[in-house]
Amino acid sequence: MAENTLFPRREQLDRGNVLNVRDSIARPSLDTFYQVNFSFGNWQTWLGRPPTGNRTQAKDFMEKMSILCTQAELPGTQFVTSTAIGHHQGIQEEFPNLRNFPPLNLVFYCDADQVILEVLEKWMSYINPVFTNHRQKNAYARFNYPEDYKEIIHITKFERDSFTEDSSTYKSHMTQYEFVNVWPSNLTSMRVAYGDSNVLRCSVQFAYDRFFTSFTKKGDYKFAVLPQAEPQSKELLAPLTNKNAPSGGDTSFVTATDLPGDNTVRSRIRQNSQGISNGLIIDKA
Repeated sequence: MAENTLFPRREQLDRGNVLNVRDSIARPSLDTFYQVNFSFGNWQTWLGRPPTGNRTQAKDFMEKMSILCTQAELPGTQFVTSTAIGHHQGIQEEFPNLRNFPPLNLVFYCDADQVILEVLEKWMSYINPVFTNHRQKNAYARFNYPEDYKEIIHITKFERDSFTEDSSTYKSHMTQYEFVNVWPSNLTSMRVAYGDSNVLRCSVQFAYDRFFTSFTKKGDYKFAVLPQAEPQSKELLAPLTNKNAPSGGDTSFVTATDLPGDNTVRSRIRQNSQGISNGLIIDKA
């Protein structure tokens, strides 16, 4: 048999102890550590006056959308192929000729102030607005220019140790996706009914032209959202309260000791911040 065969040889097959692969299999990526950033640049055009004040808890509406985004997808991609057939040689080969990008699906918790629904509905209404009286029999709509409503969305996948400040500790890389020319293509209907109370969710499908990826240890963040357990049907995102809450009636302020989850994360927040308000880490003065 030929010595230069490409099949793996016997000595190349892994027959070692499980300790030899322990470090590789003991560090899986968890799907609860992620963040979606809405990097809108044309929102003044399609949104107009943004929700502010008490409706957004004194935050930017894009930050509130990021906090309430409870489910996202890391994108896939697919090639459309062409087949070349050599009839005389009896060989058939496939070659790529077009790359397809599937839609981006996001799920939001709907807030009681309806900020999420207002932003998405105004965005879609601007794409194809009605130019006459809505109740007029011969009312007509017209599409706006794409450069006025297409935006950018970022998704970052990080790990438990991605933000460690200990230089002697290994820091996991982050995967960042940038979706270019994003616009909402499908806002699904939301069922409401009498009976058991459930948190209202909004599912949106976004179309885009393409995405880019970056694998790095450094990330550009405005804030970090800690992964939390999904609320049950009757746990309607009740605001957390704390005796250390700032004055003014803000019941959404919690300190690091009140947070569920990872002790390492709590310790980092306790050292570098005064607490968390509405999902945002509040730095020490």
